[in-house]
Amino acid sequence: MENLLKKRFGDKYEFFSAGIAPISLPNMDPRSSKFLNDNNIRHDFHTPKKINKKMLDYFDKFLSVDFFVLNQLNQNYQRYKHKFVSLSAQFSDINITDPYHLQTDDYLRTMNDIKHIAENIDLEKYFND
Repeated sequence: MENLLKKRFGDKYEFFSAGIAPISLPNMDPRSSKFLNDNNIRHDFHTPKKINKKMLDYFDKFLSVDFFVLNQLNQNYQRYKHKFVSLSAQFSDINITDPYHLQTDDYLRTMNDIKHIAENIDLEKYFND
């Protein structure tokens, strides 16, 4: 998601990928790398990072890719609830789940949904509430 949003918005916003329980691998899922390459989206070396207090204090908003993560963020960091939003909230016909454990076809479908959101999301709505 980070790379898709960076491609669309450039330096207008600061994007940083992190999770509640990131998988400790030294690079991104090869399917994600292939998806980004196939869509001409530049990507750097990916190191999974866990959300921490410094991030919670620094960033204005956290875009949660799936509702499970959004729920965990709201439960674990109640003081920061105002910063958490669902990535797909503006898209009633799209429900994203973390694609990591999905089979290839479902993984690709989810990545295309994420790409659609990145290309069409109105981030200003999250900062003008």
